[in-house]
Amino acid sequence: MEYRILGRTGLKVSEIGLGALEIGRDWGIPVGTDFGRPDEKGAERLLNAALDAGITLIDTAPAYQLSEERIGKAISYRRHEFVLATKVGERLNDGDAKSHYDYSFEATLAFVEQSLRRLRTDVIDVLQIHSASIDVIRAGETLRAMRKMQEQGKVRFVGMTGNVDAALEAVKTGDYDTVQVSYNVVYREAENELFPLCLDNNIGVIIKDGLARGALTPKVSALPDDAKKQKMIGERLISECVAKSLHPNAYPKSLSDFALRFALHQKAVTSVIAGTRKVEHLLANVGASDGRRLTDEMVRRAIEIVDSVE
Repeated sequence: MEYRILGRTGLKVSEIGLGALEIGRDWGIPVGTDFGRPDEKGAERLLNAALDAGITLIDTAPAYQLSEERIGKAISYRRHEFVLATKVGERLNDGDAKSHYDYSFEATLAFVEQSLRRLRTDVIDVLQIHSASIDVIRAGETLRAMRKMQEQGKVRFVGMTGNVDAALEAVKTGDYDTVQVSYNVVYREAENELFPLCLDNNIGVIIKDGLARGALTPKVSALPDDAKKQKMIGERLISECVAKSLHPNAYPKSLSDFALRFALHQKAVTSVIAGTRKVEHLLANVGASDGRRLTDEMVRRAIEIVDSVE
C-alpha cells in the first residue's frame, strides 16, 4: 500500500480507503445471491482485513444504517490505526425507505454526538457535510456547528461531500480541509477546475464512485439492458486497457484495478474510497496501490474509448 498526505490536515492516509456503506446497508449491483450487507461477523472480518492490508482511511456515515455501529463494535480497539471520516446532515435509519436531511445547527451537534457513541470513539478525524449543496455551503450553519465540535475537541478537521459545483464553493470559502467528490474515467468533471484549485489550496481530495457504483467492475456484465452505454464502455476498457499477459506482474489486472489506478493518476487525489462486502474484493482493490502508475498513454487511450461510445 502507498500513502499520501490529506492536504493541509497533514494526515497520512492510504491511497485506497474503505467506503463502509456496504457493511451497513444494502447497496450495489445485484448478481445472483451476491447482494445485501454482510452479517455482523462478516463485517468484522472485512474491517479487520482492511486494517491488516494497510488501509488507514475508513469513510462512513449515519446514512449507512448499521455501518457506524459495526465499526465501533469491530475495530474501536484499533482506533489508533486509522483515520476515521464520517458525516452529518443525512440519516437513513434501519428499515427506512428514504433518507432524511437536516443541516441545522442543533441537528449537526446531535449528529456528532450520536456518531461518537456508535463509533465508540471520543474524536472524529474528518467530519464531512453529507451531500452538501451550494446553498448549504453558503448558509454556513452546518459549518458553525462543526466548528463548535472542533472547539470541544470532538472533531479534528472539517470537509464536505457533494457535486463538483458545491465542492468548488466550499474550497473557495477557505473553511474546508477536505472535499469528497465523484470521479472516474467516465465522469471527469472534477479535472477541469476543482482539482487544480485543490492543489493550489492544499485541500485533501477523497474520491467516491471511483468504480462508478459497480459499472467499472466485473459486475458491468450484470447491468440492466437499459444501461447499454455503460456495458459497452466496460467491455471496451476490459478489451483494450486490462493486461492480457498471464505474467503475475502484469497490470492492470481487472477493470476494477484499472479504474482505481485511473483515479490515483490525478496528483490532486489523496485517496479513493472503495466499498465491498467481500475480503477477496477488498484485497484486489488494495492491489491497485502497489506503486505502479498508469502511463499517460494508458490514460489517454481510456479517455478516448469512453468518449467514443455513444
